[in-house]
Amino acid sequence: MECSNNIDCIDSGTENCPCYLAATGDCLICSRLQGKEYCDCLWKGVCIYNEFIQNNQRVNNPRKEFSARIVSKKQYLEDLYVITLEVGRGFALKAAIPGSYVFLQAPDYINYYQTPISIMQVDSERGFVTVLVKSISAKTKAICMQEDKLTVRGVYRGGISGMPRITGRFSRILPDLKLLILTKGVGFAPAMNLLHWAGKNTETEIIIDPDKICTQVIWDYLHPFAADKVHIQSLQECLDSTLQDKITEGGYTVVAVLASDYYIEEIRKIISRLPVPPEFIHSNNANICCGEGVCGACSCVDSSGNVHKKCKCL
Repeated sequence: MECSNNIDCIDSGTENCPCYLAATGDCLICSRLQGKEYCDCLWKGVCIYNEFIQNNQRVNNPRKEFSARIVSKKQYLEDLYVITLEVGRGFALKAAIPGSYVFLQAPDYINYYQTPISIMQVDSERGFVTVLVKSISAKTKAICMQEDKLTVRGVYRGGISGMPRITGRFSRILPDLKLLILTKGVGFAPAMNLLHWAGKNTETEIIIDPDKICTQVIWDYLHPFAADKVHIQSLQECLDSTLQDKITEGGYTVVAVLASDYYIEEIRKIISRLPVPPEFIHSNNANICCGEGVCGACSCVDSSGNVHKKCKCL
């Protein structure tokens, strides 16, 4: 997948900054914390280097694991589960922002079993978060087998690339945007979180490919006020038909693709051919590894030869 020259960090200026990368000399923003003798960053917030030094070179508020009670678990297909967890109101409020995800793990399993799962729905009043889990292999099978509790780590923010381009203060969706969402499979989960966050003030349309999930889970969790138009349709049919005309004639200012990398790249090509391309945001997919940028599995090299940690980049 293409690696842009954007090096803004999703955690910069938050309660989780400075992070582990500051301690290892790999901060994405601060040249001083990269080992240079000068400052050439474009960061406009509180100085990350100063925060790190004044805090005795400690990581600020590292995300910790905790045990969350399973409030409910519903099985839709042989391998599809919706699980609601009690995480507390503060945690739930953070998880309401689009692109939020958590690492889940079955209790008493080794850390190898931690796996990133997107937030689908939040009940901030009761402190609940709901996730959609596809039981595929050892990690997700272990999660879906649990009845009482799961180990949770989070909240992480980088599940949707490009969100800061369409949000303003308090991460709210900018006014007067017209949003088209295309989603398939478990990409339905972050799509629902995005729709709920956009709310009634953003004109939205969504195309949902039910392959690998089912229509019942779609109608159970699709917020009735969140989309002006809902279409259940194969994404491949969209590519083969008139998606380009639909984007142009619909006047969409934002296109969000929450699906596999194949569909992200194919729709990116369509958008790039438009005279006035809308903003393009998409799920981060395979770039979500450890969530902290320390394992290096998300690394990519831009056109200037700089290495970026995609799980931390905006």
